[in-house]
Amino acid sequence: MRPETALQIEMLAELRRHGVEPVAVPNGAVLAGNGKQRAIQMNSLKKQGLKVGFPDLVTLMPFGKVGFIEVKCEGEKLTEKQSEVHEWLIAKGHLVVVCRSIQDVRDTMVEWGMA
Repeated sequence: MRPETALQIEMLAELRRHGVEPVAVPNGAVLAGNGKQRAIQMNSLKKQGLKVGFPDLVTLMPFGKVGFIEVKCEGEKLTEKQSEVHEWLIAKGHLVVVCRSIQDVRDTMVEWGMA
């Protein structure tokens, strides 16, 4: 299991402890097949609404409040596409954070009024 995957699983449990229902967006899923097959799959996913760079977790909170969390291990940086999508979401008035630890999740829950 990738370190980021293990961290995300831990974060899901922490978010639920705060009364938040997280939904994973599997943009980082590994596609099967050779290069051509993966390109065909990616084009199909984009037609279906995949947005490259979209945050890993959508957090559904009480009273219609929604936030977005990008999960990153310590030392990892956002890609250019991720930064662009985060800026786009923030410009639309959404809550967006990068969390690298369970403490980051806890701090975010305080900031978002969920703790």
